[in-house]
Amino acid sequence: MPVILDTQNSMRAARLLRFCYLCGRNFNPAEKVNSDHVPPTGLFAIADRNFPLILPTHQKCNAMRSADDQVVGQLVGVIHGRKPNPTHKKFRVSVGRFKDGSPAIAVRGLDLDHIIWRWVRGFHAALYNEYLPEDTRFLICPPLPEAELSASGPQFLPVAEAIPKFVEELKRNRATCTLDRIVCRNGKCRYECIWDQAEDGTWICIYALDLYQWIDLGHTSSSEPRGCIGSYIRSGGNVPMGATCATRLEFPISNHARLDPFGA
Repeated sequence: MPVILDTQNSMRAARLLRFCYLCGRNFNPAEKVNSDHVPPTGLFAIADRNFPLILPTHQKCNAMRSADDQVVGQLVGVIHGRKPNPTHKKFRVSVGRFKDGSPAIAVRGLDLDHIIWRWVRGFHAALYNEYLPEDTRFLICPPLPEAELSASGPQFLPVAEAIPKFVEELKRNRATCTLDRIVCRNGKCRYECIWDQAEDGTWICIYALDLYQWIDLGHTSSSEPRGCIGSYIRSGGNVPMGATCATRLEFPISNHARLDPFGA
């Protein structure tokens, strides 16, 4: 049966984890323990702040991440209409042009991949009651096109060849109800994943994350819209206890939006 955390009651066990999902060490009575909201509350509109996914962490581990949370919080806030105070703006913007001459805006100083990776590690801990080390092999396609700035404007980096295949696999398993899933924050945060086996026998977790349909953040005339898709390989290359494995059924699926894991 898939692991599904989509009610306040089903998420209560995550608050009682005996280890810090950020460092992996078990808690002891002498240490201060924080409650970490994953993703952080500051990303969401006031109307969407219940109910959250909350994980225990060491106070020191959690404090180290606050600056990253503020940056991505302002970016996601743009989607649901929150206007950041210009004097408190945390990310930098560069203006340029695409190859077709259309205007381009690039966000600098935002390591979105590693911010998302921290959340994925939290989702893994909540779903499987297991620590996922920070140095785990992972791949992330963020919901914004990645580019390198040059004198002629942003130069887009290509999407990994595996990403469209990951999107297709997620859609196939959604059709067969064989996805592990977390849904919180009034449905505005949605995480889905499946464990599939590579040709060499290694098991890969394929996942997708959506916040406020943030695929719209990177939708431009010069760049194909994309969701947040990725994968990681657990140490040892096997599957966590209780995780859901991909369907072996072969059937055609609609995949018109080849980089949108939650689209048609």
